[in-house]
Amino acid sequence: MDGRLKNASVALSDTNLTTVYTVPTNFTAVIKEIFLTNVDGSSAVDATLKYTDTSASATFSLLSTKSIAADDYLRIEDSNIILEEGDILKAQAGAANDLEVTVFLQELYKPQG
Repeated sequence: MDGRLKNASVALSDTNLTTVYTVPTNFTAVIKEIFLTNVDGSSAVDATLKYTDTSASATFSLLSTKSIAADDYLRIEDSNIILEEGDILKAQAGAANDLEVTVFLQELYKPQG
């Protein structure tokens, strides 16, 4: 399998569960590291991180309402979370415009046939 390194980022402008990354067709992704950054200078923010396993039609929590202090971040390193084609990584903030999420990953190509 050939691999390519990528990053995906999203600034959460509301409190809805928001897609950060979707694994493309013919790929498997390995999430290497995740940064959840509180960009609010005065208030903590709750962060939630989930993934949807589309082959099982199910969504699972990776992090649930974890408080991140003002102007601080949570780094999830050496995670090696494996996502398959079509799977979705999602994030949610407890307050709008307070949380940014950046994911560093490797996509591995899976030829069909």
